[in-house]
Amino acid sequence: MKLIDPKDNLIANEWQKRYSLLNQDTKEKIDKFFTSMKPEEYQLKVIKRTRTKPAEGDIFILSPRENLFFYGRVLISNINHIAQSPFIHGKSVIVIFRCRSEAIGWDGYRPNYDELLIQPTIVDSSYWSRGFFHTIGNKPISKYESKLDIGFYDTSFGIFRTETGKEMNHRPKLLGMYGISTIIGITIKVNQELIIQPKLLDIES
Repeated sequence: MKLIDPKDNLIANEWQKRYSLLNQDTKEKIDKFFTSMKPEEYQLKVIKRTRTKPAEGDIFILSPRENLFFYGRVLISNINHIAQSPFIHGKSVIVIFRCRSEAIGWDGYRPNYDELLIQPTIVDSSYWSRGFFHTIGNKPISKYESKLDIGFYDTSFGIFRTETGKEMNHRPKLLGMYGISTIIGITIKVNQELIIQPKLLDIES
């Protein structure tokens, strides 16, 4: 397997390439967001706190704005990491879709893995215990979902891994960052996409 130079952060480089293709107005809005963002202004809305841990197949919602909800899916729960890494072992793999709704419920749930708001991400249960993610139901993982080509980029070694830590010999189609994502990290990614794709704020679009 050809390794990627650890000094060459693949994810960061791809973001820079994407950023370079944006129009000037969008670039300025993103720059302003990163230089002047305040937690109380960009944080996800609290929906409902729960001690129930996420389970494989859970469908949840999150709210970056009042009366705007995006849908997410727990693809893997209770990760069994090969090295028992405390940062990954027992955590969950989620995706967040672009489909959305103006109310809590199933009406807007139309999952499309070709149209993700956020790529596969490893998270812990604090998203649910703090109320930023709210589970609305559970549907068993389908055969199609079980065969999704999902992996994570390990910036420390410049290689691709599965959520369990096993090395992959190819770049996965659905690629996330290897390691747990903080709540602020998820919030930044969501708001970043809302700046780039402002039509996502329009529930009628």
